[in-house]
Order: sequence, then structure tokens, then C-alpha cells
Amino acid sequence: MRLSPALPEAHIALGQALTFLRQHQAAVAAVERAITLNRNLTSFRFSYILVLAGEAVRAVELLTSHMRLDPFYQPNAPVALAYAYYMLRRYEEAMPLLLEAAARAPKMAHCRYVLAMTYAQMGRQDETAEHVAQALRLEPWYKISNSLTAGYFLRTQDREHLVDGLRKAGFPE
Repeated sequence: MRLSPALPEAHIALGQALTFLRQHQAAVAAVERAITLNRNLTSFRFSYILVLAGEAVRAVELLTSHMRLDPFYQPNAPVALAYAYYMLRRYEEAMPLLLEAAARAPKMAHCRYVLAMTYAQMGRQDETAEHVAQALRLEPWYKISNSLTAGYFLRTQDREHLVDGLRKAGFPE
């Protein structure tokens, strides 16, 4: 930030760091500053910052725009959008995005976690078990207690919804 305070990407990185310091208001302000500096800038990273700050609706808006403007978006983008839909309990809308990401990046464990949680919330246990097994093959050390994002939500109800999905899916505690 000291080298180039007008660099939008620096503000994105700052927003990510502030999120993991649980400074959500400042993290969202960093996203807004990045957008102000470059109105054409889009990033799937915005979504995680906003979702963890309790702004899943806004995350959907930004990610939908990002995917429309960048036809070569990374597989992380549909996962980020699906994660926002998951937090809004819009599981049916999350599913095609997750299946697309899983097809494009079959070794992305994060996608498998969100797929398993989403299927679990929909009551589809066969598909849930398949994706839990795939996620644990990719990251056998994974436990709910060490979920990267669970401890960084601003709102308790969002954290509880994430953990509920992981438990319903059958991930180890």
C-alpha cells in the first residue's frame, strides 16, 4: 500500500488480510476503494470478503457481474458465487455453479466441501457422501474445527450455517 496506494489489487489484498483479522468493516471499505480506483475491476476475491462480512447478497451481485465480464474466469469464481448462494440458503442456484467448478478443477477441495454441504442441506445423502469422500481424499487432514473460514464470519448465524452444513455432510469434527 505504501508503494502504490492507487493500485486496486493492493486494496483487494488488504481487504483479504483485514477479513482474517476480523476487521470486516475495513475489509469491505478496501473492496469499495478498489472498485472506486478501477470501475472495470472484478475479482472473485470480493465475494469471500463480502460473505464473511455478512453481505452475501452484494457478493452475488459482484460475482455475477465478474463472471459476465470475464468469460475466462477462474474455477474459483463459480465456487465463490455458489458459496454466497449457500449462505443465502439458495442451494438450487448454487448447484450448477459447483458442478461446473468441479468439472473444471476436479482437485479443488474447497469446491468439494461446498458441494457436500449444499447436497446435505438439500437432503441428497448419496451425492453428499461422494463429495465428502472426494474432499477427504484431497485433504485427509480436514476437520470442521480447522475450517479456514468458520472462525472469520462477522455474524454468528452465518458461522453456524456453515458448520451445520459441514456436520450434516458428515465431515469429521
